[in-house]
Amino acid sequence: MNAVLRGIGRALALGLLGATASPLGAQPWAPGQEPASPKRPAPLAEARALERLRRDDPGPDLRRRYLQAAHALLQRYWNTRELPRLLLAGDAAQGCGAGVVREPMAYYCPQSLEIAMALDLGRSLRSARGKPPRELLLLELAVLAHEWGHHVNREQGRGPYGGGLGLTVRQEELAADWRTGMLFGWLLREGVLDVDAYTQTANLMFELGDYERITPQHHGYPKDRFAALSQGMATQLSAGQQLGSWSVDTSETFSQPLPGELQRYAVRRFEIDRGNQIATNLIGGLLGAASCIWGSQQQCLGMALEQGKGRAEGTYTSRILTLDCASGRFDVSGDDFGPQPISRDGKGQAAVLAARDCPRMPGLGSRPGIQ
Repeated sequence: MNAVLRGIGRALALGLLGATASPLGAQPWAPGQEPASPKRPAPLAEARALERLRRDDPGPDLRRRYLQAAHALLQRYWNTRELPRLLLAGDAAQGCGAGVVREPMAYYCPQSLEIAMALDLGRSLRSARGKPPRELLLLELAVLAHEWGHHVNREQGRGPYGGGLGLTVRQEELAADWRTGMLFGWLLREGVLDVDAYTQTANLMFELGDYERITPQHHGYPKDRFAALSQGMATQLSAGQQLGSWSVDTSETFSQPLPGELQRYAVRRFEIDRGNQIATNLIGGLLGAASCIWGSQQQCLGMALEQGKGRAEGTYTSRILTLDCASGRFDVSGDDFGPQPISRDGKGQAAVLAARDCPRMPGLGSRPGIQ
């Protein structure tokens, strides 16, 4: 995570790279051969107790107790041989040069088997601002699950992100995001968390991506990290599966029929808005050109390194999707487009819904799994 490298610097980065080069006797799984789920998943009762703790417990020091319970659940879920030591803000760290854990540290140290959790998410992440403390615990769970993903990668392989001797920091981070998606997919499948909880987590993972594409510590673009999370989630769910009142349509979309209305649905669709990113990069390009013409060589180099780092905004939107089975068209409320052919839906959601609810339409078949 970006906060790791800012918080404890090069010592941790070197430690992580060392761990990825020499896992404990494990070989990365070949693409598509990773088990669909852990061999002995954690008891559902334990997962449900964790969610009750988040929602209902009025006691003091809730964050610490929640993270400790989640830490134990994650070991049982992944069935790892070793249990890393969980460190919170103020705790002494034994490895990776951290010394004392302080905000904004969140990392996994393979040499000392330690996981640090000292992020103030409500202050540092746009998607977390203004949320009540109990909601933030779900974001904390996502971060903890990501750091646990590094530990599981080291013991059990990196799933579709295994890269052999050429493994990069980006592959390692995406493999950890993928495992986070597996955990949340399991919690969704078993009814421990609802669709809103998952979509909130996906928004967080998109925001954690970076644009440091020319540095060795590049963790993956936001879209990469969201895709890894979605791919992990998709190992636990299937298209058409019901999650409470919601139906899973694709790895990026969910829907529920509107009461009393035919072919109209409340939908969650992950969408990326690049308007601010384009404007920021355009202004940055103009400033960069000016620096190279009138500024020093150092200023020119500095501006060059910043090019292309304007951030896109990605989030699950709440919209209404309307199908017109007679004309083979669909429309989504609140976007910039009018009714379009169903085949033009880049998310694939309209085709899934039409295959289910417009059975006489030619050329539409059900999909075997999440796309």
